[in-house]
Amino acid sequence: MVKGIIGSFYQASEWVVRLAYVNVLWIGFTMLGLVVVGIFPATVAMFTITRKWIKGEVDLPIFNEFWQVYRREFLRSNSIGLIVTLIGAILYFDLYFFYHLDGMFSQVLFYVFVALAFNFAVMLFYIFPVYVHYDLKLFQSLKYALVIGMSNPFHTFSMILCVIFIYFAIEVAPAAFLFLSVAPLSMMFMVIAHRIFVKLEQKQAENVE
Repeated sequence: MVKGIIGSFYQASEWVVRLAYVNVLWIGFTMLGLVVVGIFPATVAMFTITRKWIKGEVDLPIFNEFWQVYRREFLRSNSIGLIVTLIGAILYFDLYFFYHLDGMFSQVLFYVFVALAFNFAVMLFYIFPVYVHYDLKLFQSLKYALVIGMSNPFHTFSMILCVIFIYFAIEVAPAAFLFLSVAPLSMMFMVIAHRIFVKLEQKQAENVE
């Protein structure tokens, strides 16, 4: 019994260290790209590693893998990052603009853009899991992320709860951002998304048969 408890504690400690290391790498490589061009390749590298962990590759060389993915996906990830940023900026501007206008028509348009913003947020939850799991073109990745997110409301709600949990954890202990923030969140997102991917692939295999 004692050995089992000690073993479980040791495994949990190993995962905490792994996640903390990837968290630090994400911050470091984001800063390496001066945030603007560093955050997207660093995020893709982080999700790539958490995906491999979920698939059983727990002993991979973390730094080398992170660096290789960061370099390989630098331009492509920034391309999708630019698209996402532009869409987000347009939605923000439209929401701000129509919110401050009077009239029924403006209010209707405001709520239309609220709905679009919600869809955009759902897409953001899935875009990186989709990006690292499937070999798709940029706009296909955005479309697939939105379709999966809207088709799986329970899983999407679970992701929202994960974000809330991490947010309050950082509020309680701000220093946790340096070590246990984005990496644990990416792990949670990847676990949830991977379950959807597996079910979709199983259905596709059944349809082929």
